[in-house]
Amino acid sequence: MTTDSADTAETKEEPMATELVDEAEVDKGIARTGVVIALRDDLRIADCIDSIDEDVEIVLALNGPSDAIRKLIAEHPRPLTVTEIEDVGNLGAAYNAGAAATDKQYLLLMDSDCTFAPGVVRMMVRAVLTEPVVKGQVVYGESEGLLSRLTARVREFDEGDYVSALSPPLIYNRAIVDHIGGYHFDELIHWCEDREFDFRLQLAGIPVVYLPQARIFHDAQHGFANMRSYFRYGVGEGIAQETGVFTTPAVPVAWRLFEASRTLVHCARDKGVGAAAYYALLKAAFHTGTAHHLLNDPYRVRKRYPAAAKRAWMVRSIPQHSTRLTPAQLRRLRRAHWEAGRKIEKIRDLSVFHPDSVRSAGDGPGAGPGAEPRQQQA
Repeated sequence: MTTDSADTAETKEEPMATELVDEAEVDKGIARTGVVIALRDDLRIADCIDSIDEDVEIVLALNGPSDAIRKLIAEHPRPLTVTEIEDVGNLGAAYNAGAAATDKQYLLLMDSDCTFAPGVVRMMVRAVLTEPVVKGQVVYGESEGLLSRLTARVREFDEGDYVSALSPPLIYNRAIVDHIGGYHFDELIHWCEDREFDFRLQLAGIPVVYLPQARIFHDAQHGFANMRSYFRYGVGEGIAQETGVFTTPAVPVAWRLFEASRTLVHCARDKGVGAAAYYALLKAAFHTGTAHHLLNDPYRVRKRYPAAAKRAWMVRSIPQHSTRLTPAQLRRLRRAHWEAGRKIEKIRDLSVFHPDSVRSAGDGPGAGPGAEPRQQQA
């Protein structure tokens, strides 16, 4: 669940060559960008939309929207592309529907409870013109309550202290889909859809470029709402293990105790003892969610598993607090996808995403200054 601090430092400090970008090309990129937001009943979507300061297409992927959300959308002054799915809470399916509802080349994934800092949309579009996947930084809000502050610290540790393709904010060139199994997100696992997306990027050798100055602001979380999220992540973990897109620990109890203990020690070191204690509760909620799926199949997904679905067993499984795969884990997941009929090979020449190679797709040049790539896996 944790990465070595040296690895994390290397990931975030390794420089990257960048190109100067002509603003006219950035304007063309803006016109070819869609911001995709999965939405249910969160009225903070109004603030999220207001923070989008470029003329991009705004795609709302509804899953179980409330009447208040429908009224807000109908009365909103900005043009909105709206699609809807019936599978409530399925973020992977919502993002897939959003991607299908637009023909834009670049997809910027955002959450309804977050807002963009000024200029961030343009900054991320500038970078994605030559880099296939770009990740910004989340600034977690907090209130005066203790749990709100601890939630911010744990989120920083659990999602912000290493570079990954977890969203938001994440923008990518949809041309990568042909190289990562032919689909954007796995609709079976419901939660952890971006984690599974990240694994396939690593299998294809597609780097994630990190833009720490591309900031979004996450609204403060209160009470124990965050535990519900971790419970759901645990359900997604259980589904992903059963279908073989995540690895399954061969000695599950021993492995989980080991990696949880190691992660909590690192959390206490980096974020304080209080954050580690709260994180222990979140870990308990996570594993309870996994057990809940194994016993009850709450989303009724087993009947939809493909015939080739089976577990990918490993003694050293993938820690939950990280998306970085070891060479052995890469080999095991690659084999699991191959056995399921999806051949994901490492791309030898990433220039296929460069504008000189895909000019017909309308790409433009340039990665923004300050971009840093995730360290490539062997």
